[in-house]
Amino acid sequence: MARTPFLIFKRVSRDRVTKKDVTRFCARFYAEDGSVLRTKTLGATSATKAALEAKALLDKSGSSTADPFIMDFLLDFWRVDSDYAKSKARAGRPLSVGYIRVSSCLVGKHLAAPLKGVRLSALTVGMVEKILNAMAAHGSSGRTQNAVIAALRVPVTHWARQHRAADPLEYLSKSANTPRERGTLSLDEIRKIIAIPDESPRVIGAVLLGALCGLRLGEARGLQWTDIDRDANILHIRNNFVEGETALKGPKCGSKRDVPLPAPVVEALDLCLREAPYTPSFCLWNEKRTDRPFGKYAIESGLARVLRTIGIDDAAQIQRNLCFHSMRHTFVSLSRASGLPDFVVQRLAGHKSASQMERYSHADKVVDFTDAREKMAAALAPKPLRAGGAS
Repeated sequence: MARTPFLIFKRVSRDRVTKKDVTRFCARFYAEDGSVLRTKTLGATSATKAALEAKALLDKSGSSTADPFIMDFLLDFWRVDSDYAKSKARAGRPLSVGYIRVSSCLVGKHLAAPLKGVRLSALTVGMVEKILNAMAAHGSSGRTQNAVIAALRVPVTHWARQHRAADPLEYLSKSANTPRERGTLSLDEIRKIIAIPDESPRVIGAVLLGALCGLRLGEARGLQWTDIDRDANILHIRNNFVEGETALKGPKCGSKRDVPLPAPVVEALDLCLREAPYTPSFCLWNEKRTDRPFGKYAIESGLARVLRTIGIDDAAQIQRNLCFHSMRHTFVSLSRASGLPDFVVQRLAGHKSASQMERYSHADKVVDFTDAREKMAAALAPKPLRAGGAS
């Protein structure tokens, strides 16, 4: 007996404006073998009207939903509640909300117009390359082009695997990408940041966690007071707070690690704690919500303000390619300049690759945290004036 081509059901979601629960009708379409092709939210207000709307969509897409319009398929695929997202969560590899939203935005911005009315069966490498050529002609970087390729390739490959069909993008090549070198701060600039008198301690704390401890932005936001070992002056990096999500995750690429805690970072974090209006769990606390850390955009805008304060204006920030991730690059540069061996720096920064993991798999046993901390402190210390120099 053939399966019904679609199923009508209700879905309750939270309206972002009114903050109230809203019930909507949805239609789940099936292929002839019973596998789920897509799920679409309908505009109908009753079950009867929903069935009619689903039937109209089915008729519009053709006699078989096994060959959907590409844009319908892509926009349904890149949803936080899509069947693909749920399957990844069940497998223990949940997709971040940010990744899904960025992929959906890339699809809408770069693929909606050129792929309008095109079915999956008609998709070719040549068609995609034409889109990429047009993007390049309008100034899109290789990195952006490759992000669009991924936003298209992941769902198409998944569809081909589900339907035991040939992958139409199997031989699509990535665009050439020469990433611009990330800027770093000098020791003198770090000293100036430490000395700023009237800046938010959470902003200064975040900047120093990146520049002197090598934390990524999500790791700095996910840092909790229980992660600080004051007796040993060691920071345990165990968490990552991703914007758009509510639960803490592990650091990127499983890079849980311990790093030495320099005195300027301790002082900045202690000031954060003294100014907190409540007893926070997050070191970089949120003044409005106790279950969330300091905001991502508040930190990024705060960094730009800090850089302006020490004499790096907006134009110079762009020219030097400075952003929060530059603080992490600064940490690596300062650590190497202070005399730490490269494999120790790699371990402290949480950098991993197959070859590096094989070579330095026992790095935990040889990292001298006291030595690393003292070398960083020595590098930060002001240089004494030479005899006969200016007073």
